[in-house]
Amino acid sequence: MKQILLVTVSLFAFIGLQSQTTLRYSTHGLTANHVNNMSLTKYAEPGDDGRNAIWDYRDLELTRDFTGILDEPSITKGAHIFSNANTALQEFNSFFFFNSNGKRIEQHGYMSANGNVYITYDEPFVKMRYPFTYGSAFDGKFSGTYNANEKQLGTLNGTYKVEGDGIGTLILPNDKIFENALRVKEVKEYDQTLNNRSYQISTTTYRWYLENHRFPVLVLICNNTVYEDGRTHTSTQAAYNTKVMNEVAPPISITTENAVNLKAFPNPYKDKITFGFVLKENSNINLSIFDINGRQVKTLFAGQAEAGEKEFTFSGKQVGLGAGAYIVKLNVNGKVISKKILEL
Repeated sequence: MKQILLVTVSLFAFIGLQSQTTLRYSTHGLTANHVNNMSLTKYAEPGDDGRNAIWDYRDLELTRDFTGILDEPSITKGAHIFSNANTALQEFNSFFFFNSNGKRIEQHGYMSANGNVYITYDEPFVKMRYPFTYGSAFDGKFSGTYNANEKQLGTLNGTYKVEGDGIGTLILPNDKIFENALRVKEVKEYDQTLNNRSYQISTTTYRWYLENHRFPVLVLICNNTVYEDGRTHTSTQAAYNTKVMNEVAPPISITTENAVNLKAFPNPYKDKITFGFVLKENSNINLSIFDINGRQVKTLFAGQAEAGEKEFTFSGKQVGLGAGAYIVKLNVNGKVISKKILEL
């Protein structure tokens, strides 16, 4: 089966490269009010670069799901520190702050979930320049400081290089085939001083993008650290998007235009939040709450519902969860609406 599939893929790759995937701010920019659903997997080798590449990742092993949330920095504890940022990415309870515009994406810093530990870049790291396609490349320098409870703990200084090093066909589990996938290679090398100890760190990241999907559909990260005494440590991470289909749909937005308008109020909230929507006809619905790592924590309703106004409430504290960000998803006859909510 694999041999037949690879022959077919080779033909698709040859024909498909007549047009190339191009990253643009309007279609791939990191802008607030978007949700990215991903799954962590075991690491795999990045494969070949160049034209007509075939990247076969049908055997990726899933470990668990997680969700990345792009939002306004104003809702985070770092709003006053990263005043130049206009987008905050929340992943694994941490925040990454960016200034995203029509020409580039600059990373301005990082903050832990509780806000006590953060990194500020006085010379930002440029994550992307637009437009960007196969053969595009740029490089530069970045520098910053480590801080804990508003006290400086160390510094970092380094270089970066970003290049579109491959274009071809990407195969994901369940024989999902994507033509004209663009691979972006990012290499960061920097010296880090933390609590009077020095480290040399090199991080190589590969991201695969599609023309009509805002976020990368596959990410492979390899991090190498050299300590003062000569010891080395290598760590890896990988994730891919299990939701994207062969015919790619528009990126999932927190405020999705749909037949049903899901309201959540107040948001942010302290004690409980109310969800309201109107069904135009009898429908099969599922209204569920997920944490930011994609784990379902509560189902508010599942089954057939009559037409008319509907209202449900939720409180993280009442189900044994703490304050923080959650995702509410309303599925109406197979159409899904997602919103981010924040319990204080």
